[in-house]
Amino acid sequence: MLMMLKGWIRFLSAVVLACLLQVPVTRTASAQADPRQILMAVIQQLQTGTPNPTWYGPQLWQTIAMQTNNSGVYMPLVQLGQVTNVILSGQTQLPAGPVYSMVAQHQQGVSTWLLGISLYTNRIEYANFNIGSTPQQLPAQPVPLPQTAAPTPG
Repeated sequence: MLMMLKGWIRFLSAVVLACLLQVPVTRTASAQADPRQILMAVIQQLQTGTPNPTWYGPQLWQTIAMQTNNSGVYMPLVQLGQVTNVILSGQTQLPAGPVYSMVAQHQQGVSTWLLGISLYTNRIEYANFNIGSTPQQLPAQPVPLPQTAAPTPG
């Protein structure tokens, strides 16, 4: 009797497993955020002193605090005025995530940006901006390590 019960349990387990393997796995498609929209929001935050701590990696957050004397306001960005347009001028894919080169057009001039967003943390881990019209150079693509054969035992 016990042997027969164990057989049924194994049979039912196999049936359940087979059914689970037949069910198609569906994943919700999620569009990647537009880096131009992200940059517009970042600039707005840094013009008004309202940076969102969940958007930035810890090192960048500390850098913003140090450079703005804990105000979160970059006066050169304030002086440029509201952003009217953002142009994505380049992108480099690094192992930890993309780095975008963008030009933000403001009411009173332009700012050029490099913005790196981590694939692992989904936060902005790198940001650099200059006031002026020349787009910044993107970092070079990582060079793959040469493949070497394993040494033969001697």
